[in-house]
Amino acid sequence: MMIKPMKKYLIALFCLCFLFTGCSSDDGLSSVKKSVVGSWQLVERIDGFDPSTQSMPVNTNYIMEFRSDGIVVTIVDGEQISEMPYWLKPTNQGDDSYYLCYDPDIDYSQSTGGTTLRVEGDKLTIHSYGCFASTICVYRRLKVGM
Repeated sequence: MMIKPMKKYLIALFCLCFLFTGCSSDDGLSSVKKSVVGSWQLVERIDGFDPSTQSMPVNTNYIMEFRSDGIVVTIVDGEQISEMPYWLKPTNQGDDSYYLCYDPDIDYSQSTGGTTLRVEGDKLTIHSYGCFASTICVYRRLKVGM
């Protein structure tokens, strides 16, 4: 009759092992999300599709704060103007860029418009594009982590 209690312990042990290995909150983007988390100040803006388009002057103190809880805060001249959730999805373009999504159900992969994000050290490039417009914003890192 020792088999029944042993069977219960084995089932409990199996469930415990499954609990620790069966689920993961890592979506494969944690290192990317970690690299974008922090405060970024706009330093350059380029409007238009023409590669020879000149950089536009940045006349405001425009800051984006990407928080680790999945919220991005936009601050212009010291005043918070927006706070919204964000998601990063791979673009599969081979250039380490990610779609910057404000809705988890949006799929830009088959779209003529969208927003991509790429982090290179202390430089963040956000490219917003559509059928008739394109804007590239370049930010420099102010501080890491939030």
